Amino acid sequence: MAITGHLERLCHDRRFTRIGAFWPLGSEIDLRPAVSGHPDWLWFFPRVASTVPPRLAWGTEPLEKGPWGLLQPALAQHFLPPVQLLLVPGLAFDDDGHRIGYGRGFYDALLARLSEDVFTVGVGFEAQMHLPVPVEPHDWPVQALLSERGLRHLKI
Repeated sequence: MAITGHLERLCHDRRFTRIGAFWPLGSEIDLRPAVSGHPDWLWFFPRVASTVPPRLAWGTEPLEKGPWGLLQPALAQHFLPPVQLLLVPGLAFDDDGHRIGYGRGFYDALLARLSEDVFTVGVGFEAQMHLPVPVEPHDWPVQALLSERGLRHLKI
């Protein structure tokens, strides 16, 4: 899969070995080939810690079934993922890095609290990129977009 190759290149070029990823929900892109292809990297996954307010906790494998059929870490000890790279899912992304997700606000709440040292990348198919996305005051953009066409840095 082309996106796996682009992700591998990004991680090798920047020496990223601690990555925040997600298991696909619905039509979201499937990152499992990248995860299984790099067992030497430390992969962190989100676990729903609270729905009100929306809050994720982060941990590594093993994963178990959670809300909405998502696979999530059985043990998640970190409210901020201890990662160098955070891969952010979405249904649509605009050219400024804003996104539409499933509307519960988990990633916006996380992006608002995340250290500037973490490189945030929206991940999806090219057909999901460059779309008009309504932006509200609580929405936080990602720094780059990654699709099968490659990585594109954004001006934030």
